[in-house]
Amino acid sequence: MLTPGAPPMSAEIRGTSGQRITPSDVAACLAHVDRYTYLYALSKFCLDDHSRAELNDLAIDDAVGRGYTFQSQEPDDSVERLGLLALSFSISPSRCAMCKGTGQVIFGSKVDSCPKCQGTGNMQLSARRLADAMGAGRWRAQKVWMPRFQTLLSDYQVKDDAIQTVLYVGLRDE
Repeated sequence: MLTPGAPPMSAEIRGTSGQRITPSDVAACLAHVDRYTYLYALSKFCLDDHSRAELNDLAIDDAVGRGYTFQSQEPDDSVERLGLLALSFSISPSRCAMCKGTGQVIFGSKVDSCPKCQGTGNMQLSARRLADAMGAGRWRAQKVWMPRFQTLLSDYQVKDDAIQTVLYVGLRDE
């Protein structure tokens, strides 16, 4: 991913400094994306949390707008919690303890993908942790809330892909 501080990807794709991609480069490339994607990119790739309250509101609205329901014994803000949890997990996922976030481990003289994170470098959210965050039972967290959480995460992955494309186009020398 092209992020502030990243070295140039090639001779054609580099930041304005020529040596590093700056937060200003990333922000300038985001001029043509929607507000939600713009705020998400600023928070994730520029480490700018000045507009985090607005981003949180958009994440909550997105989750609530999907029509997710909750049971009477679950907290009234369960859907809002899910939206904020997915946003937080997408912006700063947990690194895998086994491979230290690289996605690869060394077995003897062979390098293989990490069996714990399946080569992603990120830890998956456990049903127990999700149940604690949602105030729900573990079974309900696994069967009901986890698929909803994964759906929200996949939407953030779509945003990541769109941001990647915009950055490549915006930083390309022509």
